[in-house]
Amino acid sequence: MPKIPMDKLEELIPQLVEEARLLREDNQRLQKEARSYRVDLERFQKDDVKLQNKVKRLGELESVHKRLERDQSKIRSTVKNLLAGIEKISVGL
Repeated sequence: MPKIPMDKLEELIPQLVEEARLLREDNQRLQKEARSYRVDLERFQKDDVKLQNKVKRLGELESVHKRLERDQSKIRSTVKNLLAGIEKISVGL
C-alpha cells in the first residue's frame, strides 16, 4: 500500500470529520422519522381495530335486518290471511 503524504492526510481529516458530522445528522433525522412512522403505525393499527369492530357490528346488523325482513314478511302474510278470514266471516253474516 503506498504511503499517503502528510499534506494529503491533513486535507482528508477535515473532510472525514465533516462527513462524520453529516452522517450523524442524517442518522438523527432518520431516527426522528422512524419514531414518527412508529407513532403513525400505532395510530393506524388502532384505527384498523376500530374499523374491524365496526365491520363486524355492521355484519351483525345486516343479519338482524334480514331476519327482521323475513319476520315482517311472515307477519304481513299472517295479517292478510286473518283479514281474509274476517272478511269471509263478515260476508257470511
